[in-house]
Amino acid sequence: MNKNEMRTLLKDLTEQKAPAAQIDLWPAIQAHLPMSQPDPSRGTIMKTQSQSQLRRWKPAYLLLAVILIGALFFALPQGRAMGQAVLRFFQRGESNLMPGVTVTPVKWVEQTPGVAAATITPQPSQVTPPGPAFESTCGSYQAPHCTIEEIRGMVSFPVFALPNLPEGMRFTGATGGPDQVHLFYSNSNQTGNLIIWQEPLKGDGSRQTWKIGADAVIEHVQVGAVSAEYVKGSYDGNTNPPVWNSNLNVQVLRWVNQSTLINLQMLGTEPRLDRDDLATLAATLTKSPVAEEVSMVAATAAPAPTDAPFDPHTAYPLTLEQVKEKAGFMPMSPARLPEQLTFIGASYDEKTKIVGIYYKYNHPNFSEATDALIIREQLAPEGGVCDLCGFVQGNGKQVDQYPIGKLVSQDAAIETVKIQEVSGQYLEGIGWTSGTECCGWQWDPEPYIKRLRFRTEELAIDVTAYTYELTKADLLAIAESMK
Repeated sequence: MNKNEMRTLLKDLTEQKAPAAQIDLWPAIQAHLPMSQPDPSRGTIMKTQSQSQLRRWKPAYLLLAVILIGALFFALPQGRAMGQAVLRFFQRGESNLMPGVTVTPVKWVEQTPGVAAATITPQPSQVTPPGPAFESTCGSYQAPHCTIEEIRGMVSFPVFALPNLPEGMRFTGATGGPDQVHLFYSNSNQTGNLIIWQEPLKGDGSRQTWKIGADAVIEHVQVGAVSAEYVKGSYDGNTNPPVWNSNLNVQVLRWVNQSTLINLQMLGTEPRLDRDDLATLAATLTKSPVAEEVSMVAATAAPAPTDAPFDPHTAYPLTLEQVKEKAGFMPMSPARLPEQLTFIGASYDEKTKIVGIYYKYNHPNFSEATDALIIREQLAPEGGVCDLCGFVQGNGKQVDQYPIGKLVSQDAAIETVKIQEVSGQYLEGIGWTSGTECCGWQWDPEPYIKRLRFRTEELAIDVTAYTYELTKADLLAIAESMK
């Protein structure tokens, strides 16, 4: 599962249980998602790892979100037919927009060049929900560690578990509370997670119906002798407001067994399980003890190596006055910025003669977010070498022939825009990724990165946003305010 799908899933699951009007967890969750880091010398992002490495993610980020959504099923065999007629596992909305969510406007503040703006204060609604009731015994949603038999002994309703797992998957822990239990399974490289959460049916269950987009496809399948419903997709949390996307690698299967509501969710691409595979797997769930090797928590697995965290203060240690002395010109900087952006510092590359100015995107709940705005500038005399002057379209075989960020795909959508009465170019896309052995460099159009390039009388300027939070209009407004 790539980071686009992860953000989408988390935004969706968060909203299902806690509407945006009441709680805003998205900045906190997004801040913990694995991202590529900005290049400290050039202020850009280039993926240099394989696609499989880049698309690894931690189940812990799902565990926090997964508890925020309920499941709808009905129960006893004698009442199942009536229940299926009255209750719905999924309910399509009138549109593909996430219910109850509106566009979040950007708040702008005046800037003093080279001076860090005050860090934003989290709003009262931007709080993290409480952890599971069994957290002291079974761990948090980020790090569950109870076995299946342990969690079964802590609740009064039956807990169903898988006696056999798809090849490559293992049980990684259980947690929850007296009214809901969560079982988590993952493969070794974390490209796929299987999550089963279950709870006793209470009342008519209508409050637990999962609202989905108008274009979502609801399919009826059999889980053994029981009727279930299946949906593929989720709301795309990278849009503002989120929009339903049926192409995301999120599969949900819902049904009822012995008055227990069960939700089985497959996240990611490995192992490759489709609707029928999940239904077959779901039919094997049992209340009986499962094999010890299945219910063993994989606590001894060696942690994956991680790179040293990127520190913008080290990569951009200069003031604007210091940069002016080195570069021979005073760089332009924005007079207005969204309130989440804070000036960190500047840099100067002696080889390329490029100035970099770094603004950190402050997420309300987490300080370690990697989102940023980076402005790069260089003197650009007519006819001279200019790394930042516009984009060049080509293919992956030409990547090493151009400065980072200049070469883009032949299929990249470059837009001509106006900034301060001059023409510029706007482009969205992460850029070139080091593909598999078969395919070399591949272009990734995911709009996490947004680039804007234009020229003044003496400077070539690149304004790049590394975040889903800012739009094209926001980037243009930032560029318009530069002095």
